[in-house]
Amino acid sequence: MLRGYLFLLVGISALLLVSAEKSPVEVYLQGIVGRSVHMRCVLDGPHSIDGVYFQTKDSNGSVVFINGYYSNKPIDLRDEYVNRTIINKSQLSMELLNLTLDDMREYECIPLSIKDEKNKTKFHLTVTANYSIPNITVHGCGIDPGAHNCVITCSSSGGFPKSNVTWNVAGGNMRREEGELVLTQDKHLKVWNVTQYVALNCSRMLNITCSVGGVVSQAVSVCLPVHVIDITTVACAVLLLVSFVIVIIVVIKWRTRPVRIPSENRATDAELASLNSGQAG
Repeated sequence: MLRGYLFLLVGISALLLVSAEKSPVEVYLQGIVGRSVHMRCVLDGPHSIDGVYFQTKDSNGSVVFINGYYSNKPIDLRDEYVNRTIINKSQLSMELLNLTLDDMREYECIPLSIKDEKNKTKFHLTVTANYSIPNITVHGCGIDPGAHNCVITCSSSGGFPKSNVTWNVAGGNMRREEGELVLTQDKHLKVWNVTQYVALNCSRMLNITCSVGGVVSQAVSVCLPVHVIDITTVACAVLLLVSFVIVIIVVIKWRTRPVRIPSENRATDAELASLNSGQAG
C-alpha cells in the first residue's frame, strides 16, 4: 500500500516537472510610444542555440514572424518590422523600435537547437503615451468683489490610457463645481485628449494647478484680492492737490495785479508835469 502511494507521488511529481518545463517563462514589459523596448529570451540553463524566432499573433490569431535567424542565416522580414527590429545573437534578444499603441500585445521568443530543445519566453507588452503638459485657461476672474465667480479649464492631449483631471489648490480651500470630463480619441493614433472645467467661488487669492496622467501644469493665480483704498490716503492726496492749485492761483494773481504808486510820488509827478507845461508856454 505504501509503495503504491510512493509510486503515485513520484508519478505526479514527474508530470508536474514535465508540465513546468513546457510552460513558457512569463515576462511583463512596459513601453512608451515613440521609444523602444528590449525582449530577451530566458533559458533554463546552458544550451547550444542554432537560431531564434520572435513572433506574435495578429488580430485573427494567425502567427506573425517578426525577426530572427537560423544557423547564422538571416530570414526575410515583413516590411513593417524591417527598420523597427534589431536582433542581438549573443544575447538572444530583440529590440523593438518606435513603439506604437498597436504594438501592445503578446510576443514569444523561441530558441532553436539541433536537439529541438525549446525554452519559450512569453512577453506581455503594455504601451503607454505621455500626456502633454496641461494647459490652464481662466475666464471671468476679475479684481472687483462681484467677479470672483470664475471658470478654469484644464486640457491635455496625446496620452494613453484614459486619464482623469486632478485639481490641486494652494493658498486655501475653494468651493468648486467640476464640469464633465471630456475625452476624445484620435482615430489613427488612438491617443486621448482630455478636457475639464471647474467653476470657482472664492474670496481670496489661490494658486491652482491641474495634472493629467501624472503630468502637472504650471500654476495660475486666480481670485486676486480686492484692493481696498485707504480713505486717509485719498484725503491726503486730495488736500495736497488742492493746496497745489491754490498756490498756483495765488502766484498767477500776484504776477498780473496792477502797480500802485504812493501818494507822495503822485504829487511830485504832478508838480513836475505843471512846470514842464509852463516852460513850454
